[in-house]
Amino acid sequence: MPSDRRFHPLTVLFALGGELRAFLIPIVLATFTAQSRGRSAETWFLIFLIPGLVMSAGRYWFSTYRYDETELVVRTGIFFKNERHVPYTRIQSVDAVQNVFHRFFGVVDVKVQTGTGGEAEATLSVLPMSALDEMRERVFEEKRAAGLAGTTHDAGGERADVAAPVPPPEPARALVHLSPRELALSGVIDNRGWVVIGGLFAFAADAGVFERIKYFEALPDTWSGMLPIGIAVAAGLFVVSPLLSLVWATIRLYGFTLSQRGADLFVEYGAFTRVTATIPLRRVQAVKITRGLGHLWTGRAAVRVETAGGTGERTGRTEREWIAPILPVSDLDGLVRQILPDVALETVEWLPVAGRAFVRRARRSSMVAFVLGLASAPWTGWGAAAITPVLVVLGIFLSRQYVRGLGWARTDHAMYFRSGWLRRNITIVPLPKIQCVQLIESPFDRRHAMASVSVDTAGAGAHRIAVPYLQRPIADGLRAALAGHAASTEYHW
Repeated sequence: MPSDRRFHPLTVLFALGGELRAFLIPIVLATFTAQSRGRSAETWFLIFLIPGLVMSAGRYWFSTYRYDETELVVRTGIFFKNERHVPYTRIQSVDAVQNVFHRFFGVVDVKVQTGTGGEAEATLSVLPMSALDEMRERVFEEKRAAGLAGTTHDAGGERADVAAPVPPPEPARALVHLSPRELALSGVIDNRGWVVIGGLFAFAADAGVFERIKYFEALPDTWSGMLPIGIAVAAGLFVVSPLLSLVWATIRLYGFTLSQRGADLFVEYGAFTRVTATIPLRRVQAVKITRGLGHLWTGRAAVRVETAGGTGERTGRTEREWIAPILPVSDLDGLVRQILPDVALETVEWLPVAGRAFVRRARRSSMVAFVLGLASAPWTGWGAAAITPVLVVLGIFLSRQYVRGLGWARTDHAMYFRSGWLRRNITIVPLPKIQCVQLIESPFDRRHAMASVSVDTAGAGAHRIAVPYLQRPIADGLRAALAGHAASTEYHW
């Protein structure tokens, strides 16, 4: 019988670090108030340290794993025992995360993922790197062997199950490798630094920093007095924020590589915290392409995939689903073909929505603008008469751009949907992955003989396929075609 294996002894140290991190704020407060309570700081520190050390040692002692003939068995728990049996054939990926301390000690956190979604089926923290390599080799060796199992006949003519010889794994083939320049460009385009600047500004305002600066106390209510503030805000938004985002993206995505080996995609990235993940191609439910304003200016795009059982947008973004945070548009069609061989993005013939879609959208935006203009009258007075026409014109312009950005297409192999103006999105769903097709008709749709058609998959997240403003006969035909294909196709996980 296979013997149980323990995690790395450093599990105690890393678990204790996690316990201390969770109690960091109470420890700091207790240390600063220790003298006033008549206790030393060391006493308070031991109060938090000893229970965490005991619990960490207990988790290490009672946590084991083993390789059975057909499954991985992981045991955890001190008082409440938890024994997970994960068949090799159900394991979709063996992902690894290494922060700076993991890499220094040569250990790794391992997450075993199946198609259930949510949390990982099993988390093994902490293992030596050799154990990660062994786990990946054994798991995927068993999967290949199970996939190649066949039948033959013995000497008496009876059928007998045999396992075909297992070929060696295919070498990995690089699909995307992001240079430092591309990573920096990705950071500037995303511009996440404004979150840090906004947080610092809120902290400074809450702490009364601005009230202590004499300049703000005697601030003249003139354009010349406001000019330094405007310059500081512009510098923060357009200089400091992109710079912070550039540095963060370069560190977080350092060495980003997407490669393919057989029927799996492998993603690896990170300077300090190194992440490696696996995406089985057969689990891909949809390919999503995003092009914001920065992408449009620089000729770039971002590509992600939705997988069966993925967490989607309900429980936060899954980093391993981003297969290309940034990519030249010229390479976009080739990458999509690697994931969906039957899809040719460059040859798609996009179809528009109904012609009266703009009229409906503009009418609704004009009504909203008129109501907003009237609502502003108590504060703007006669200025509402000038604001309302501006809002109406702006609403009509945005409606025109929204309708022009809509498009859809259906081929023999996939369904396509695009939307957006300043931020353009394209979703591609292979027809065999469609789970459900809906035809939605509001009272306003019925009045204009229109309807919307939406498509759901096992991994639907952001920017689902939901085509609005279709003429009713076209919507009926599209729904019937998609539903008929889904009903006649056997779904494979």
